[in-house]
Amino acid sequence: MSGPGNASSPRRPTETGASLPRVLAPGVSWIADCLEVVFEERLVHAYHSAYLVSGTEASLLVDTGHLKDWLEIERQLDVLIAAGAPEVRYIFPTHAEMPHSASLGRLLKKFPHAVTVGDVRDYHLIFPEFVDRLVPMGVGEEIDLGGTRFVLLDAIVRDLVSSIWAYDTRSRTLFPGDGFAYLHHHSVGECGKLAEQLPDLEVAEFTAAFAENALYWTRFTDLEPHIRRLDELLGGEHPIDVIAPGHGCPILDPPLTVPKVKQGLRLAAASGLQGSY
Repeated sequence: MSGPGNASSPRRPTETGASLPRVLAPGVSWIADCLEVVFEERLVHAYHSAYLVSGTEASLLVDTGHLKDWLEIERQLDVLIAAGAPEVRYIFPTHAEMPHSASLGRLLKKFPHAVTVGDVRDYHLIFPEFVDRLVPMGVGEEIDLGGTRFVLLDAIVRDLVSSIWAYDTRSRTLFPGDGFAYLHHHSVGECGKLAEQLPDLEVAEFTAAFAENALYWTRFTDLEPHIRRLDELLGGEHPIDVIAPGHGCPILDPPLTVPKVKQGLRLAAASGLQGSY
């Protein structure tokens, strides 16, 4: 994540780890720590989330969390494994960016039987010692975890050319990486909560702020075709009950929250020139 506009350098981590991991749906757990930044002269929090998807035979980790969060990410993984989650056999970075893939090497050391799946281009340059554990997988391919399938989807809102989304069939959870990314501001006691549990959360405004900086191309394109594709995904072949983004609070009521995210994308586009992408 290139960071919110007008944000200062990161400050100390917060109490998020005390309230996470959190089970979002059967077999899907949210793992994260919180980052404090100053945004427009006020203190806000931002997530760099990872998610553990567990079937009856194996677990898969979506994204790795930010490198700064490693000790907390590892602690939360240990909690889930101690509670009965199967062995982590797969690691799926949604794209090759610091908050999503920086701890890949540490995770492969921690889980010696795990492989990295997805668009694995360039990872051999960063983690050459694990080149034999990089397994290319593309859109439409899937992994059987036992009782559920993890399906790779085309990224409708891309951060990088290598961005891939994914879907868990049992919990009907969408993992969109940066596709539903927004800042999360809260006071003490609100860390680790869902988007719908924070009625004052400025989803549209924070989506626009993130898109204007981390998804810069949204300023210069007509977003309506992308939003139509998003609507088709939400109501099509893969029905979605849970949205688990890389940044921002997870969404458990898509009909309530997704319109605010779409409004934020449109706000970001309105701040720049309209053209074709």
